[in-house]
Amino acid sequence: MLQPNILVYGSRSCPDTSRATRYLDQQEIQYEFKDVDQLPEYNGYIAGLNNGKRVMPTIRLNNETLINPSDEELAKAVKAATPESIA
Repeated sequence: MLQPNILVYGSRSCPDTSRATRYLDQQEIQYEFKDVDQLPEYNGYIAGLNNGKRVMPTIRLNNETLINPSDEELAKAVKAATPESIA
């Protein structure tokens, strides 16, 4: 099955980031993690997507931005962005 392109910007010490990545891991959904503690330049990028605020996690799913989504919001966005498999 094809999966959407997912980038998760956050900090491993952030409970909301941990919740979101745990959800993705449990659902076996691939994503790339961008750690703001390791690469602080991501903070400016996150702030630019969030009206100047550094909100984590900030998730880019294909060309959509999710700001600290609940598991339900994340599930809906992943489902909507997942292309149908060709049989």
